[in-house]
Amino acid sequence: MRVFLALIFSIVGCLSGFAQTENDSLVRAAVIVDGLFFDKSVPARSIMPGQSTIAPLKDPEGKMVMAVYLPSGYEIEASVINKAIPAERVMYAEKLLRDYEGRRPSTSTDYTGIGVKVGEPFIDFEYRDTDENVWNNENLKGKIFVINLWQTECGPCRREMPTLSEWKEMFPEVVFLSASRHNTEEILPIVKQHNFTWTHLQEAKDLVALVRHQGFPLTIVVDKTGIVRFAKVGASEENQAAAVSTIKELLNN
Repeated sequence: MRVFLALIFSIVGCLSGFAQTENDSLVRAAVIVDGLFFDKSVPARSIMPGQSTIAPLKDPEGKMVMAVYLPSGYEIEASVINKAIPAERVMYAEKLLRDYEGRRPSTSTDYTGIGVKVGEPFIDFEYRDTDENVWNNENLKGKIFVINLWQTECGPCRREMPTLSEWKEMFPEVVFLSASRHNTEEILPIVKQHNFTWTHLQEAKDLVALVRHQGFPLTIVVDKTGIVRFAKVGASEENQAAAVSTIKELLNN
């Protein structure tokens, strides 16, 4: 009998080692923004605009969690909020939220956004491309055009270049311009390496300034009357799909 009981306890002990703990069904947060939890699947750019304040947090296991405090006046888009993980599904949510509030800065910067607004006229500009052709508002009148602002140091900019080239094939009636602060000698090796087939405006300082503090890339879609219909920072698939949808809508009207 004793041997039998010992065997039972031994089996139960082994099984308990494989039993599901409370944390096994929970998600580990990577970022907290405005009290909302996100994991690594959400692109940082969509939840962390320029002028944000960032602080490192650690959960009880010593794992790093990034605390992001938004600039005053910035609102997270509903599509991003929908990707947030409910607190009850987050590992150590209560402690992380307590630490998040404890690290909150006493002051915050005012959100200025990008230098272009949907529904308003695009700025006046005139720049040469890498073939020395001149581009300006006048010779783009009556045309739908798209401008992608990038820089050599931007990894997401480079990674989306082949995808952007597909747009040019999809919409041959649309003018596609890229713009950077770089000169022809700096631009050509990069666009060749990443198969970026748009027309490339060089040393386009006024256009690049539209990014302000928000980072690269910035993609802008302008209609035939010169009004901005789309303007988003970031190279996420969601942003790309929204830009393509805007182009299709303009072509169908």
